[in-house]
Amino acid sequence: MAIIGSYERHPDLGCEAVVFLDEESDACVQLQRDLPGGPRAAEYCLTTGASAPVYDAVTQWRRVDDRFEFALVPRAARLFGDEVISFDVIAGDDVTVDELAEHVERLLR
Repeated sequence: MAIIGSYERHPDLGCEAVVFLDEESDACVQLQRDLPGGPRAAEYCLTTGASAPVYDAVTQWRRVDDRFEFALVPRAARLFGDEVISFDVIAGDDVTVDELAEHVERLLR
């Protein structure tokens, strides 16, 4: 299954996110972090966009070509229904898959 990836920066909301969207099902995975100076700028979270965020949700991640794989902590695994979420990524309009991977790496630090 191919997922469209995008990077979003929202100064008005005080956050940035890498968003993975399955247009067929409208399923969404978002990796978010407050912008520098925000109350939780030192932490990232994972959410479905409609769910409560799970902070420090990813134990490890890797990229294999255009496939992104995330190993999850138990609380996030319950939210997403598996200990690992994995999908092929197609870049959105204003970003490449390489740039998405760089954003993921930075947000997870």
